[in-house]
Amino acid sequence: MLGWWFVVTAPAVGDGAGEALAKWETGLGGLDWIAALAAAGRAEQLRFDGYPLRYAVRAEEVLPLLADGSVFGAGHRPRELHAEAVAGCPPDALLTVDAWDQS
Repeated sequence: MLGWWFVVTAPAVGDGAGEALAKWETGLGGLDWIAALAAAGRAEQLRFDGYPLRYAVRAEEVLPLLADGSVFGAGHRPRELHAEAVAGCPPDALLTVDAWDQS
């Protein structure tokens, strides 16, 4: 499949690993939402090589998109959404968005 596999992770607490808030697969246009946030200065792209593309973005930018499902794309794509973790995430938390190239 041509497209992207996304993992959105909240920051680690203490010595633990970060907590995955959501995971999903999209088609080719699936990167548009995070690229638009970066272009608007509302996200920062940290990695550019596709393994993965990595962004840092405030939760207040991503959580509404997870809630309304607009980032998941059309069709029946596998996804995980950890609603309790999303609900407990403060709006000012700096999230990591990894986008893995599926081509």
